[in-house]
Amino acid sequence: MSHRVHGQTASKVALLGVSVIALLATGAAWGQQTATTLTPVKVEGQKPLDLEKKDVLDQEQIDREQPMSLKEVFRDEPAITVPGGSTAAQKIYLHGIDQNKLNVTVDGAPQRNNIWHHNGNTSIVPLFLKTVEVESGVSAADSGPGALGGSIRFRTRDARDMLLPGQTTGGTAILGYDTNSETFRTTGAGYTAQDGFDLLGIATLARGSNYENGRGTDEPGTGTGLTSGLAKLGFEALSGHHLRLSTEYVEDDRTRRLRPNMGLVTGNPTGSLLNSNRATRMTTVLSYETAEPTDHVDPKVDIYYNHNALERPNDNNRTTAHGAFNSQVNSWGGKLQNAFVIPGGSLTVGIDYNRDDADVERFHFSPNISESIRNIGAYAQARVSLQDDWRVSTGLRGDSQHYEAVDNQTFDNAGVSPNLSTEYDLTGRITGFGGYSYNFGGIEMAEVAQFHAGNYTYDPNLKPSHAHNMKAGLRYSDGGLALEGTVFRTEIKNPTAFNYTSRIRINGDDLVSKGFDLAAGYQWQNAYLGAKYTYTDVRYGDRIALPSDYSSAVPVGNLLTLRGHYTFEDYRLTLGGSSEMASRIDDSALAANSFDAVNGYAVFNLFTEWQPLASMPHWSLRLEANNLLDAAYLARSSYHQTGSVTPVLEQGRSFYLSTTVKF
Repeated sequence: MSHRVHGQTASKVALLGVSVIALLATGAAWGQQTATTLTPVKVEGQKPLDLEKKDVLDQEQIDREQPMSLKEVFRDEPAITVPGGSTAAQKIYLHGIDQNKLNVTVDGAPQRNNIWHHNGNTSIVPLFLKTVEVESGVSAADSGPGALGGSIRFRTRDARDMLLPGQTTGGTAILGYDTNSETFRTTGAGYTAQDGFDLLGIATLARGSNYENGRGTDEPGTGTGLTSGLAKLGFEALSGHHLRLSTEYVEDDRTRRLRPNMGLVTGNPTGSLLNSNRATRMTTVLSYETAEPTDHVDPKVDIYYNHNALERPNDNNRTTAHGAFNSQVNSWGGKLQNAFVIPGGSLTVGIDYNRDDADVERFHFSPNISESIRNIGAYAQARVSLQDDWRVSTGLRGDSQHYEAVDNQTFDNAGVSPNLSTEYDLTGRITGFGGYSYNFGGIEMAEVAQFHAGNYTYDPNLKPSHAHNMKAGLRYSDGGLALEGTVFRTEIKNPTAFNYTSRIRINGDDLVSKGFDLAAGYQWQNAYLGAKYTYTDVRYGDRIALPSDYSSAVPVGNLLTLRGHYTFEDYRLTLGGSSEMASRIDDSALAANSFDAVNGYAVFNLFTEWQPLASMPHWSLRLEANNLLDAAYLARSSYHQTGSVTPVLEQGRSFYLSTTVKF
C-alpha cells in the first residue's frame, strides 16, 4: 500500500530551487552595495557566525570538568536534561523534547536510534569529545533532516587536538577510581601528526559495581561495564585537500534491570527481574574538505555508516514477551555541500542522503521483523552581515522520505523547512536576537523494540510530523561579564504515537514546549562564576507531558545550575564546584495518571585539580566530591514514582580520584 501525504515531491523540490535562486539573486543585489564583513568569530576557519548555534561545551571545558557520562556532559546546562540511573538509561531531552525528535549527530553521522524507550539512545564517551554544539529549537537548513525540536552535534577529537605545543607525537594516560560504585576507569591515547598525516588512537575501559543512592541503598543494575575506542587517520596534501577516516566503538555490557530506567514494578511478574543488557554503537565516517578554500570552492563531503544494537537474551526463560529481544539500527548515508563567498558572508548549498534499517529478533513471535526509512534532502543556507551591526542567517531545505513500515505499508512524504535567524547590536554591549523555523519531520522512526511484544500495524492515514520553532532574546557583554535571556516555543504537530490497546501506530496529540532561559557569567583571567536557569512548560495535548509519554517528552519545570572555579596560579591548584536545583512539579494530570508529584532537589559537587610539580606541568591529580550532601533524589526527566513503580534514585555521595599525564 502506498500513500502520498503532505504535498507532491516535485513541487517541493521546485520550491527549493526557486529559494536557492532567490538567495543567489539577493547576494547579487548586495554586490551592488558596499560590501560589509562579519566581525571575526573564534570558530574553525574564519566563517560567518552560525546564529542558530551555541556551544554548550568546548575542549577547554571538557578538559577542566572531565565528565564521565552523558548526564555529566550537560550537568551545567538546564535546558538539556538527561535521566539518571545507569548509563544504559541515559538519553537526551532538549527543553523536555525527546531525543527521537532531535537531529543528533556524532562527527556528522546521524544517531537516529530509537530501539527501546527503557534504554538510552546514544552511547557517548565524553573524554573523546572536542565540542558539543546545540541548536535549541530553531535549526539551520544544513543541520540535517528531522530537527523537530533542534539539533545536537557531538564532535570527537583529532590528533592535533591532543598534541602539546611543539609536539609531533604524544600520549595521554588517565586512571580514575569512584568510591561509591568501586569503579576503576582507565584511558590511554597515542597520537602523531607529521608530513601531512595525523593518527589518533584512544581506548577506555571502566568496570564497577552497583552504586548506592542517597538513602544508602544499593541500586540494582547500575554497575559500570564500559569498553570503547576511537581511531582516526587524516591526511592533508600540500594543495590543501584533507581526507579523514574515523571509527568509534562504544559498548555498555552489564546486567541491568529488565527496564533500565525503572526500579521495582510491584504487581508485575517481571518487575524485579534483572537481565543481560549489551548496547553497542559503531560510527565510521569518511570526510573530505579543503584547507585552502576559494571564494567559489569550499567543499565538504561526509560518508558515514552507523550501527546501534541492543542485545537482551532471555536470561529469565520467560515464555511470553517481556523485554527480551535482539534489535539493531543500521544507518548509512552522507552529504555533499559547498560554501560560496557572497557579499557580507557565505552561502552553503548541498544535498544529503540517509537510510536507516531497523531489525528486531523476536524470541516469542515469528517471523522477525524490520523497517526501512530513506530520506533525500537538498538545502541552502545564507549567513550574512547586512550591516556592521546586523547579521542574518536564513535558508531552506527540502526533504523527500520513503518509509517501509513493519506491516508492509509504504508512506511517501515530502516537505520544506525554512528558517530565519537574526541578531542586531542595539548598543556596543547589548545584542537582540531572534529566529523562526518550520521543520518537516516526516514519519519518525518507530520504537523498534516495541515490535518484540506483538504485531503492530500502521494507521493508513498516518501523517508526517512538522514543527514550528520560535525564540527571541537579549545578550549583554562587557569585558568578562555576559548576560543572556531567551524566550522559546516549540510546537510539534502530528507527532507519531502508539495505541497500545489496538496496537496501531497513530498520530498523537500536539506537543508544545515553551518557556525561557536565563544565563549569567563572569570570566576572570584565572576564575569563572556562572549561573543558568530554565523554566520549561511541556504539554502533550491538553495536559502536561508525563514520564510515560514515551519517545515524546517529559516534564521539566524550573531548573537552576551554578558553576564556578578559581585557579591559584602560584600553587598550580584549581578549586571549583557546581550545583543543580530543581523545583517540585505538582499537577492534576500526574495524579490522574497514577504519578506522584515530581519532587524537587538540590545537589552540590566540588572538585580540586593540582599539578604537583612545576617541572611536570602536564601531570595532574584530581579529586571530585559529587552529591556532597548525599541527597536521595530523582534526576529530572527520569521515570517518576507511581503506585506500582519505584524509581531509580541517583548515586549518593561519591568521591572520584583520578590522575592524568600527558607526554
